[in-house]
Amino acid sequence: MPIVSRYVPVDLRGQRAVVAGASIAGLAAALALAERGAEVVLVEADPAPDTDSSEDAFLRWSRRGVPQSRHSHAFLARLRNILLGAYPDFYAELLAAGAVEMRLLDFPPQSLGPVAPEPGDEELVTIGCRRTTFEWLLRGYVSRDPRVEIVCDTAVEGLLARAGNPPRVRGVRIGANGRSRTIAAGLVVDATGRGSRAGDWLEAIGAARPYEKRSPSAILYYTRFYRRRPDRDFPPRGREPTMADFGWIKYAIFPADNRSYSITFAAHLSLQRLKILQNARAFETLVGALPGIAAFGDPELSEPMPVLGRDVLAMGGLENCFRRFVDRRGEPIATGFFVLGDAAYHTNPLYGRGTSQAFMHARLLGEALDAASGDPARAARLLDEGAREEIEPFYYASVAADHVASRKVGAAPTSWALRLYDSYFDDGVLPATRVDPLVFRTFVRVMNMMDIPERAFFQPEVVERVLSVWFRGARFRRRLAPTVPDLDATLAAMEAAARGEQRAAS
Repeated sequence: MPIVSRYVPVDLRGQRAVVAGASIAGLAAALALAERGAEVVLVEADPAPDTDSSEDAFLRWSRRGVPQSRHSHAFLARLRNILLGAYPDFYAELLAAGAVEMRLLDFPPQSLGPVAPEPGDEELVTIGCRRTTFEWLLRGYVSRDPRVEIVCDTAVEGLLARAGNPPRVRGVRIGANGRSRTIAAGLVVDATGRGSRAGDWLEAIGAARPYEKRSPSAILYYTRFYRRRPDRDFPPRGREPTMADFGWIKYAIFPADNRSYSITFAAHLSLQRLKILQNARAFETLVGALPGIAAFGDPELSEPMPVLGRDVLAMGGLENCFRRFVDRRGEPIATGFFVLGDAAYHTNPLYGRGTSQAFMHARLLGEALDAASGDPARAARLLDEGAREEIEPFYYASVAADHVASRKVGAAPTSWALRLYDSYFDDGVLPATRVDPLVFRTFVRVMNMMDIPERAFFQPEVVERVLSVWFRGARFRRRLAPTVPDLDATLAAMEAAARGEQRAAS
């Protein structure tokens, strides 16, 4: 397993590392540590997959600790490029198992026409794959490394530490079936996701709790999976988008492995009537009402794939959150302890950044250890600096986008400055992506975590082109805009469809 790093890799041979959580962030961390020679113990609260295929994993693998495991996922170009550079053999396994590559600049808006290739465009390729397929294959790949042990049905209960200012973490206490034991380790990584108890663990060893910042997403997600019939291709691209934000509803198509795909809707919590999307007939009614995706609900194209007995999967209670594990001086609140992935930064899953961020964060950890020559305190500082540079801007972009979504439905206050900001993107950036190749390419790169949002959208040449579209006026923008169905009429049709299903069932 090759190491991709800007520094001479640190030699961790003879050291044990414990990673709490064997989901994607934990598996990525295990790869980064094992390839530097560490003996890695992954501790996972959920059971091991008792399946022998990715299809079976999708249908049966219990992932109580990963509630998003069976929702739509986007495996962004940033992740694909990390895998190609560091783990090309795993990437080949993904493709052999049915994952598909999607070259994003091959599908520009119809109004833009073909986009002339430029250097770097070869990086703009995403992976179509179900999350369960990705994780199941990644777990198998990691478990073949003799330096990695995965312990399932076992929870990390706390940290072991040597007293000091700051404390030095020396291992973990784990529990299973009412029994506890300890594991000594030179490094401990928390990759337990959004529900991380790192604050409690740190407080129990005399460390400060991490600084935490939260911002609710106020969004509910509804997802349905489909299997394309063997003799049918996806509908050709047309004028109407397969991904859009209409204010009252957001939607996207997610192609995946082995002819599967999913459709996801995102509705603001303030629009209570849209909870009817939990009903399969109401869901299909909305699919049919949106010209950009109506053909994807055609029963001649595909058939729905119920998941664990449910036709439509719903997910809510989501927020943006980051936790900082250094103090105001930039010093670690505990040494030998690192927090990665959703346990450190998690955002609205609408943007599909979680898996890419997990691998980015694991890469940053490896580079921090390399640059610090294994010194855990310096590595903690460097990891925090790297995350602030490469990951944190996407946290703030997600918070800003969620605030915009709330303002669009009248669920958040506004001001002239906020209206100007919203208009720059709604009346400038988005219409410009449909007519200007530079703005379109910039948008694609930002959405794939290849460029930092604020830097990309406000660079002078992009601003100039966005303003040229903005100033052409509302009539010009309307000619570019997609068809938006009427909210009230669509809701009435959805509710009627749900009532019809209820009458049929009775």
